[in-house]
This record gives sequence, structure tokens and C-alpha cells, in this order.
Amino acid sequence: MLGNGDLILRYLEHLGVEYVFGVPGGSIEPFYDALARSERRGGIRAITARHETGAAFMAEGYARETGKIGVCCSTAGPGATNLLTGVASAYADGIPMLVITAQTALDRFGQGSFQDTSCTGIHTVEMFAKCTRYNTLISHPAQLETKLLQAVSHAMGNQPGPAHLGIPLDVMRHRIPANEIDATLNAFTNHEVAPSDHSTKSALNELESARKVTLVLGEGASEASELLVRLAEARDWLMVTTPRGKGLIDSFHPLYRGVFGFAGHESASDALREDSADLVVAIGTALDEVSTSGWDPTTILSERLIHISNNPVDLSRSTMARLVVLGSPKLLFESISNALGVDSVSQSNRSVFYNDRLPANTRFDDPEKCFDRSGPIKGQTLMTYMSRICPQNTRVLMDAGNSFLWGIHYWNIHRPMNMHPGANHFHIGLGFAAMGWAIGTSVGMASANPDHPVVCFTGDGSYLMAGQELTTALQENLNILMVVLNDSSLGMVSHGQKLSGGEQLATRLPRVDFSMIARALGVESYRIETMEQFADLDIKGILSRPGPCLLDVIVDGDQVPPLGSRIKVLTSSIQTHE
Repeated sequence: MLGNGDLILRYLEHLGVEYVFGVPGGSIEPFYDALARSERRGGIRAITARHETGAAFMAEGYARETGKIGVCCSTAGPGATNLLTGVASAYADGIPMLVITAQTALDRFGQGSFQDTSCTGIHTVEMFAKCTRYNTLISHPAQLETKLLQAVSHAMGNQPGPAHLGIPLDVMRHRIPANEIDATLNAFTNHEVAPSDHSTKSALNELESARKVTLVLGEGASEASELLVRLAEARDWLMVTTPRGKGLIDSFHPLYRGVFGFAGHESASDALREDSADLVVAIGTALDEVSTSGWDPTTILSERLIHISNNPVDLSRSTMARLVVLGSPKLLFESISNALGVDSVSQSNRSVFYNDRLPANTRFDDPEKCFDRSGPIKGQTLMTYMSRICPQNTRVLMDAGNSFLWGIHYWNIHRPMNMHPGANHFHIGLGFAAMGWAIGTSVGMASANPDHPVVCFTGDGSYLMAGQELTTALQENLNILMVVLNDSSLGMVSHGQKLSGGEQLATRLPRVDFSMIARALGVESYRIETMEQFADLDIKGILSRPGPCLLDVIVDGDQVPPLGSRIKVLTSSIQTHE
């Protein structure tokens, strides 16, 4: 006889899941008992985070790297509430995740049990309702199998995101015969929606007659990205990406004009304006603040827009568009390519020439600062330098704050020829923008694929919140380079206060030597104060060996990151009176 926890794990094995990220506790103990049995037989293994938020971020990183569902769990009470920020982050970015939280035993609901999170206590199932695609309490053992499959279907559907199961202690402990846990997985997953014939013909008619077209690739365009590049080359169309789509196109491609939106490039904005584009084709993007440069009506959001997405929620924001198409971008553009006589199978036929400078067709805010090695280390220089020396298979994560501002604008993407078309090695958690997101997510990503290095850029404020997850990387011997941008400040907030005319308040942090902290934890570390010291480091050597390493990088806090579109939104409601 085994327990319901074993049933859950066997189904997850059918999905190829290798790890469950979480923090153990009394009410979740039967699930950890099942994980122990799983590990002994070479199955799914538990990875212990230092905080439940970190566990949820780790599950997100695992899902991003593998394309599988990420799994996190917690005990009842504060374990469940600690998960919320990480779950909300995955919800905002559409990451498939199974979230399992414990409840006290059903017969003790409402009796003041230790860490009671039932409907008559701290009602955690209700808390998860607005940040999950599916959310339920398993109130009887017979419900578990059906609700588990429903949860997986919702998590991995066309509107992907977290699905939450609240499981009482006695339900998880319920015994079942071993022969009942080998059922096949019949959840509704891995499907594509074909665009209608009418939508396909309408899109073809528009694109065939347009003289100038600019493609906007969002994160939902990943599976179609290589096809879109070939189509752009054949038709001489310009290409830009949203911040979340950055990484889908090589930064040095001659038709690429950079990132449009949050921390983006003026060259991308120019490529979307009416004199450069008769049609703007946005693929796989939600048209939110960060992907529209604060809802700029002169670029994407106009009657020139064709909006294509597999996710119907994305299309609800394009009411001004000339045409909206619900369905798989890959299936749509395969049809369009064939109709236009474009080979949809062969590799890109336009050469990408790399150099030691910047991409020629992208306009950067401060290009001269990208190579300025004088004085304190500048964010522009750091991103330009690291993007050039890191191996092409490096997974790169940018944390909330100055890190993702510098990264979106100044990190240059090099896509190797043998890279999987749908893969993206550049990651930002921009939907919810949680501080510390990149730290936990990098651990999950490195767990999923230990043969490839992971570089996590984070700020000192974020590291003070979540840096303890570095010990999880140490315990698991994961190849993670943690780069802490140290300016003794909540940098993005501080610059935002200055640029918006706000009070200069509550942004200073103490001077901390993070390299000493890392050494105390048993992690290799270096304190870097100049670019000369950076050049002396063997970054490629560090990234070639297992185990984490931390760089405490003293950065120039006076350098202003590309915050323009965000400040425009923050100040747009300010009323001035003469």
C-alpha cells in the first residue's frame, strides 16, 4: 500500500518532471515520505529551498528551461502564504506550475489546529484564487486523481500558469493499492490551436500587399521565431522584440532594430512608426505596459496592427487592431510562408556578422559608456562586456531593478546556429517584477540543465531579500554565477524618485561586502571594483566548473538606467496648474 503522494509523483513522472521544490513541514510530511520513496527508486527528488517564495521561483526556472511543468510545495499556514509571491510571478508571466499546499486534517477544520489554513481559518485556497489558472481543495481522497489531471490541463493549456491543489493531511496520507498508480496521463496538454481559414487568408492578404512591415516578437512567438526570421529575410521586413521576447532574435541580425517597450531602444520605436511600417505584426505578446512603451499610440497600438496569439487573453487588448488572429503563430506563418513562396524549412540565409562593438542597427542610449572602463564599473559596460565573453549556451537572468533595465537595453544576444528554434537563454520576470525572482529562478534553471552555465544578475536590495537561496545552489553543486550589482541603494527606486520629482527617501542600503558573506557560506566569491579586475577574472573558467560563484560588483550608482517609458507612465496622471 502506498499513499496519495505516490500517486501524484507517478503522474508527474509521466510528464518527465525530475524535481519538486519546497520546504518540508508537519502537514506536508506524507508528501515528503512519498518523495523519499521516489528518490530511493531513482524517481522524482526533493530540492529544499530556504524560503517557500524561493521554491516557487525555482519551479518557474525549471519550467522555463525544460518546457515541462514546474512543481513546488509547502506545508500549511505560513508555508502556503510564503509561496504566494512566487506563484503570482508565474501567473503574471504565464509559466506552467503545479502548486501543492498542505492543509490540516479535514476532521480538524475550524478547531484551531496548528497552522490552520482551512476555510474557517486563514483561508489559503481563497488567497490563491486570483493568481492561479485552477485552484481547489481536495476534500475527499476520491477527488485527487481527477482534480490533479484538471490542474495539469489548466497549467499547460493555451493560457498557461500555476494550478493550485490544497490537500489536507489525511487526504495526502490516504492509502491506495500500488497497482492503482500506473494509469496513463490523460490530461489535456501539448496542443496547438490552428488559426481559422478566414483569419489565415485575411492575414495573408494584408501582408502580401503591404510595402513595409515590422514584426514584433513577444515571448509567445518562441516556437515560430526561426520561421519569422526567414520570412523577414525573404520579404525584407524589420524585426523588433518585446522585453520578454528579447533573446529570440540575434542582436546582430541586420534586420533587427532592438527591444521595444520597457528599457527599449529608440531604433525599435522608429521601426514601428508609420513612416517605417505600413503594418505592425505583433506575435505572442499581451500588449501590456512593458511591451507597448506605456501604451504608446504611435507605434504598436494603432489601426496598422495585426495581433496574433495562441492566448485569447492577449487579444482582448487589441481592440484597435486591423486584424486579430487566435491560434498558433507557428501554424499561421507556415501557411503564410508557403503561400508567399518562402522556404519554411531551410536555415536563415542572411549572414550575421559579429564584432567587438555594438550591433550596427540598434540605437543605444549611451553607446560610449558601453566601453568606458574608467572609474567605478558602469552598468552599460558590465552588460556589454559580459554578453561578449559568456559562452553562447549561458542562461542569463536579470532580476527586478536596475539589473533588468541594464540587461534589456545593453545585453547583446548571440544565438548559435545549432540553437533550438524555440529556445531562449535570456530571462526576465517582468510580469510581476518581484525582487529576488532571478535568484530562485536561476537555481531551478540550473537544476533542470546542470550541463549549461547560468548567470544571475541581481541587485544588492534583491540579494538581501533572497540571497540565502545561494546555499541551495551550493548544496546541489549547481553551476551558477551570481553577479550582485552593489551600489548600497535600491537603485531603480532611487533613480525613479529623482526622474519623477519625488522625495529622495528610503532607498539607501548599508555598505555590505557580499563576497565575505558568500565565503562564510562556503561559496567561491570575488569583490570587483574596476573593469580591470573584471578582465583579470577567468569568467569562462568559472562557468566551466560545477558549484556556485558570487561576484560582488561595486557599480557606479550615478549612472541612470533606461527608465524613460516607466517614468512616463508614473508621471502621466500628475496634474499641473498654472
